[in-house]
Amino acid sequence: MSDTATVPDVVTRDSVESAQKEAVRPDGSSTALAGRAALWTALLIVSAITLIPIARFAAVNLETWTLLQADNASIQRQLIRVGKVSSPPDHLEALAELGVQPATQDIEAAHIAARDAVNADPSRAHAWGLLAYLETLRAGKITPASLEALTQSMNACPLCDQDLIRWRFNFVMANWGAIPDVTRRRAFEQADILRWIGQNREFLAEMRVKAERAGIPFDEYRSAVETPVRNWDIGPAADAAIAGQLRPKT
Repeated sequence: MSDTATVPDVVTRDSVESAQKEAVRPDGSSTALAGRAALWTALLIVSAITLIPIARFAAVNLETWTLLQADNASIQRQLIRVGKVSSPPDHLEALAELGVQPATQDIEAAHIAARDAVNADPSRAHAWGLLAYLETLRAGKITPASLEALTQSMNACPLCDQDLIRWRFNFVMANWGAIPDVTRRRAFEQADILRWIGQNREFLAEMRVKAERAGIPFDEYRSAVETPVRNWDIGPAADAAIAGQLRPKT
């Protein structure tokens, strides 16, 4: 018998070896391709879902920026529509602020916008502060709604914004007789941070002068504030000098 493989034997052997090689080769079948396509599709869908909030945030910011750049007539048209169309909190808060500006003043629309803004997002401390002002302005006096809005502003942002802390402190001082004692003391506690950050000496000295004129026991409330440093009280020589400059000439 010859040792030379016949042609059919070679063909058969090669066919088996080829099949074995195919078994270890990466699967390129239609099933595998379909699986990879499904995976990519799923990834694209997840990416799209992730981008939706970002796109929405960008759209809201653009809408608010466009509002702030608009002319007075455009702003007034939007104020007329407040409460009639749905708007995001950022847009509503911007409208409320524009509604108290002299050039575009619409107190009722500003009140609706501020109220809707805090209803949509109760964490908006500036909108709560503006609502406290608008409630007072509309009634001509401090009301329970004014005090509630002021309290909500203090809750939402006790120390996070110097401008807002200054505004609330001034608001409490200006309406002292109608402000509950617990709110007065809270305003002094929050305003205490102004001694440690920013350029607030002149503001605090001015508040002290206003308090003296109105018969408000500024030093009594100030000394009751819990602070880690007791030797840096309001009223050092520099502040006293500023206060002297702010007093009316006699």
